[in-house]
This record gives sequence, structure tokens and C-alpha cells, in this order.
Amino acid sequence: MTAVSFASLGVDSKIIEGLASQGITSPLPIQAATLKDAILGRDICGKADTGSGKTLAFGIALLQQQEQGQSKHPRSLVLVPTRELAVQVRDVLASIAGPREVRVAVVYGGVSIEQQIKTIRRGADVVVATPGRLIDLLKRRAISLSRITSVVLDEADRMADMGFTPQVEEILEQTYPERQTMLFSATLDGDVDKLIKRHMNDPVRHEVASEPETTPKMTQYFLAVEERDRIEAVAEMAQGSDRTLIFVKTKRGADEISDLLNDYGIRSSSMHGDLRQSARNRVLERFVKGSLRVLVATDVAARGLDVSGLDLVIHYDLPEDHKAYIHRSGRTARGGSVGVVVTLTTPRSARALKQLQRSLGSDTPIYKVDPSDSRLSLLVKACQASEIVEFDDILEIRQGPKPQGRSGGGYQKRSGGFSRHGARSGSSGSGASRFGNAARSSFESSEPRGERQGYGQPRSSESRSSGRPAVAGTRRRSYSR
Repeated sequence: MTAVSFASLGVDSKIIEGLASQGITSPLPIQAATLKDAILGRDICGKADTGSGKTLAFGIALLQQQEQGQSKHPRSLVLVPTRELAVQVRDVLASIAGPREVRVAVVYGGVSIEQQIKTIRRGADVVVATPGRLIDLLKRRAISLSRITSVVLDEADRMADMGFTPQVEEILEQTYPERQTMLFSATLDGDVDKLIKRHMNDPVRHEVASEPETTPKMTQYFLAVEERDRIEAVAEMAQGSDRTLIFVKTKRGADEISDLLNDYGIRSSSMHGDLRQSARNRVLERFVKGSLRVLVATDVAARGLDVSGLDLVIHYDLPEDHKAYIHRSGRTARGGSVGVVVTLTTPRSARALKQLQRSLGSDTPIYKVDPSDSRLSLLVKACQASEIVEFDDILEIRQGPKPQGRSGGGYQKRSGGFSRHGARSGSSGSGASRFGNAARSSFESSEPRGERQGYGQPRSSESRSSGRPAVAGTRRRSYSR
């Protein structure tokens, strides 16, 4: 069977040159499935997991169309749910454009709208936008969509989940009626299906499942910890990870957890909706480059954040539902790399966790731990050694000689070794199926009523020499490398 190439799919030679300059020489499954139809101008519904290469699937087709926009009149539009994804799509298009002169403008909230208006007035071929900011520009008559001939709805399910469906429909109504529409999503039901039926013309449907050899190597753990020990348990896990992303529910929680981790000597920063976009960009840049080891974020980072080398995701606060769990967890184990996902529960949240596991179809056991448990700091390195490791087997890994040129310790198997658990959750499938089947718990609620339930314990009136107040009931350690 002849291997599929970009050339065989009809991709222009100059774009192929741009792809090759980025080390991209052959199409991923979603690209191989959709590119020929996309280049021919057909409406497309693409169903594939996050991180499957969807951006290139539609990006190549947009670049190939060579339609030049005029002042306030772009020719192609990409709608995305978040600011971070908007920037990433813009960067991907710019990276593969090669010698082709394609003007890509990105518009999103949280930054000066006046500067974005100036960019649109100068002329853009492709506009990448979040729905809210694009509506603002339309109301100001700073942009016209009447000449838009290609529309992409990226992460359509997430836009629907975030309540953007009315804005998306309002935007689509203002584009050229005979446009091409390409929709990419992890699911094609519910509100997404309504968008397809109302706004697409005889779309070709392509569904790409993760293949065994490209399935994310994700190991998931559900850990029960007392509220007073939660932050120290997180510090232990982060110490064993090169890069950690921690999800919390509130902006205040993100700031507080970040401060507490810095108290422990772990370089951390927070990211949430109250930060100015310029500040968020700086934080992300430090995290991507590795100068920042831990990022504590609200769900603003649950979609679109693609950081190479992110090896640990911690659900400090339980996600809203199983979809949010999948989206959050999908920030790690990308591109075939190994990743670990840890969900923390306290006695108060034990019932909610069981419901989450039922929704996921997960039978992963819940282990009760405390910060002194040596397995916490070994989680990531153990999984990197054997990809999928049961929590009880982690102590089969012991710290070996420190490799030269690396800041962390190496790990070796004991003589008995440990087996691969290829059939456990995280080893196959996509979406909810990759997270296992029904819940069992070894955690019983033991926290007395009335005990404070916060991100950290009440701060004492005494201050440490550093000037920061101490956290009561915790065992302070220094984790700086």
C-alpha cells in the first residue's frame, strides 16, 4: 500500500517546504483523512481527539486558497474558544506559511481592541478570533465578514460548552452564504450537531480514532488526602516532575496555591481570567521555556494549552464534570510522550469523585496517602521508566545514580522488576473510553465536622524569617533543586 504524503493529498509544494522546515514530513491520520476534501473546498466535519493535528488539517487548506483580504474584509475566519488557542493557531499558520505571504490577524479579549482594529484595517487574509471579541468588532463596524469564503470552527464542542453557540451562529449569519465551513471537534452531538445541520452544506464526515501506536501514554491516579495535607502532597509530587500543571476552581485558589508552593521553594505562578493578557503571555512563556516549573490555573487553560514536556497534571479541585476532566488531563501525554494525571480528593469531596469516576467509566482504585508517602515523589519517574505503573508498584522503583547533565535522579527497577499494565485505563481508546470502567474506593471519610476546608490551613500570626506567614499543621521542606 502506497504511503500517504502531503503531495498526494494535493498540498502545494511551497507549503510542503514550510512543513518540512518545521520537521513535518508526513500527514497525521486526521490530516490524511480531511486534507483532500478541505483543499477541494468541501464542508467538513472532523472528529478527533485534542492534540491529533487538527490545526494543520484546516490550516494547510486555508493557506492553499491564496485568497487575499482587503482592509476590514478578511477572506478566511477561524473561530476558537480561548485566547491561548487563538495565539497557538496563529503561530502554527505562520510557521508553515514558508515563502507564501499570508497575513494572519488574531483577535481576542483582554488586550487593547484599538490595536486589533488597526490590524484589521491594514488588511488580513485570515482572522483567528474568539467569538466575544469578534462580536465586539462587528458591533463597532471595524470588520466585515461579507467576503468570508472559508470558516473554521475549531474545538466546536468546547465553544458550545462555554455557551458560545448563539455568538457563533450570529457570526456565521454574517459570512458569505456560499462559504466553505470546516468544523473540528472531539464530539459531534448536541449543540455541535445543531450547528452542523443549520450552517453546513452536505458536509463530509471524518472520524479518526487514536491508533494503538499513537495512543497517549497516560497513567492516572486517584489519591485521597486529608485537607490539611493536600498542599504538601502536591509539593511532593511536583518535586518529582519537570513540569506540572495544577487545576483549581477559583482565581483566588490559583493565587493561593501558587504562593504556598513558592513558600515550599517550588517555583510557581498562577494563571486565570483576572490576569491581563500580557501577564498571561509572560507566564506561559516562562512555563514553556522551563524557567517556571509549576503553573496553577483555572479552567482557562483546560483547552488549547500545548506545552512540550508537561509530564504531570494535578486536579487539585475536582473538575466540573467528566468532559472537563478529559480536557484538563489532555494537557499531558501529548505527541506520544509519557504523562501522569493525579486527581486529589478529600473526605468532603469523596462522593463527588465517585460520581466523576462513574461518568468516566473508571475502575481505577482510590488510594489514601499522606505527604510522607514516598510514592508521591516517584510517580512521574516511575511512569517514564515503564509508561503504565500501578500505584502499589511504584515502590518497585528505586532511585539510581544521578545521570550526568540532568538535575533530577534516575530510577531503576529492582531485580523483580514490574510489569506493564497495558489493559488498565489510559492504555487504549479515546475520550471517556480511555479512562477505564466503574469505581471502587479504599478511602473512607474521616475528617471531623467543622474542620476548615480551604486551600491551605489557617495562617498563624507568627511569620517566618522570609516574611511570609506560616501555614499551621504543615511540615515545611525546601524543594528547590
